[in-house]
Amino acid sequence: MTGARRRGFTLVEILLALAILSVILLLLLSAFTGAARTREALTERSRAFRQVRVAFDRIGTDLQGAFSSSIRESSALTLREDTLAGNPAATLVFTAFTLPEIGTGRPPASVVKIKYFPKVGADGATIELRREQADLPFVENRIPLREATLAEGLKGFRVELYDGSEWHKEWPAPGKAKTALPKKAAVMMTGPYGETYRREIPLPLSGRETVLTWSGRRAGNAE
Repeated sequence: MTGARRRGFTLVEILLALAILSVILLLLLSAFTGAARTREALTERSRAFRQVRVAFDRIGTDLQGAFSSSIRESSALTLREDTLAGNPAATLVFTAFTLPEIGTGRPPASVVKIKYFPKVGADGATIELRREQADLPFVENRIPLREATLAEGLKGFRVELYDGSEWHKEWPAPGKAKTALPKKAAVMMTGPYGETYRREIPLPLSGRETVLTWSGRRAGNAE
């Protein structure tokens, strides 16, 4: 005998090997798909958090320049709480000092009227946070209002104002003058995934309503 004859793979062995390879490939594909979905979810959460942070920064900057003059009631800060698309939604309006914007093609405005308000989102279940700005609010002009979206997909936008002793969801608070300013504001936003963020913002010009002229300039300055 010249030796054992070489023997190849049987059909059953080939099919078994292919089955095992298919299972391994399926497991690898599931792992990669799961990783991709996790990355997409983390990216979406990061985007949602980033837009909330940017909105907080903008509101904080605006509120730190907020003022109100007892000589002109239209400069008063107002806050109204409501419900929109089943979500808590606040509307905040106030007058504020602001730095002139360079390169916008608009006349410089040292005093503006700012409004933060909610709108129903495209999905009908969440809200958008909008910012509206009126330049030269105490002068008749034809400058159009500027409106922009600060955050989308929110499940809540709330504001509470602190008068030095307690928090209020509406302003002017009971027993307070119409042009009175709160000492600080607490802004709360609920993101698309139900997480709630809160930031407290002081109002440096609170208590100085009687020393600010109707034009928004400090007392002692020329009109």
